[in-house]
Amino acid sequence: MQAPFGSILNLTVFPARSWLSLGPGWAMLAGLLSTGAVEIRLATLIQILTLWLLVDPLLGALWELSAQQGIWRRMLPAQLPPPTQQGFYLPYALPGSVAGRWVLRVRRYAAWWRGQFWPDAGQRLVAFGLVAGLALLLSLSFNSTLGWLTLLALGLIILAGQTQPDLAAPDGGRLQSIAQLLLPWVMGVVAWSTLGPLDLALGICYWVTYLGGLRMAGQHRRAELLFFLGQIAAVLLLLALRWLPGAALVGALLVGQLVVKTKFSQPTDFLAQAQPYLILSLLVAGWSLGQVTG
Repeated sequence: MQAPFGSILNLTVFPARSWLSLGPGWAMLAGLLSTGAVEIRLATLIQILTLWLLVDPLLGALWELSAQQGIWRRMLPAQLPPPTQQGFYLPYALPGSVAGRWVLRVRRYAAWWRGQFWPDAGQRLVAFGLVAGLALLLSLSFNSTLGWLTLLALGLIILAGQTQPDLAAPDGGRLQSIAQLLLPWVMGVVAWSTLGPLDLALGICYWVTYLGGLRMAGQHRRAELLFFLGQIAAVLLLLALRWLPGAALVGALLVGQLVVKTKFSQPTDFLAQAQPYLILSLLVAGWSLGQVTG
């Protein structure tokens, strides 16, 4: 028997993949390190945890609802019920008139919403709205720039949800890489500082790497070129800034990935083993940039 009193909403959180998986949380942390403005204090750690909740579980849940479960795609091919000839009481909404045809369509859409969409996907739509609202509130607790970036992320997530995600498609991974790496990187920067050209340049380097990894999983030609060129560009950027320790370590991690690549013929197997190298490379590069510019 259901208790008569209790919470109105329930939120279930579960791990989607290993902690050693390159994604929004690590990208945000690297972007934060690239500012060189982090002080190890309790208040700072709480802010970092709050920002991680925003970019990883919250925006990740919205990506899952929109792109993977396709709540928006259910609206596009809606099978509307047959039109009804009842309910036209306005002079300009008589059957056959322009307004009448619009009224018919609205009534048919309302019937489809009540009878088909809402029973099947209504809970997920409500969850999307609540999580999106919570994400916006968390972002605005930092600053308005982070709020606008969160709105941009929501727009990309909804746009990505219009079609079935397919990494093997010609544009496979593009929106996903922006939403899951480049935007979280920028959000990590603007939460503590202003976005500079060097911060953006290093973020783009690892965005290219992330995009290359996604396209490798989609069996695209020359995807490996993107994957490794992004990291080579990061090494060259650190060398140009004359931060040799960071450049050497990122270069060594890149060589380690090349060695791992020789042991696996399948891209997915290689990417699974390369994750620790990628995460450490991302964090070292971000920290190194922070030491130069901070």
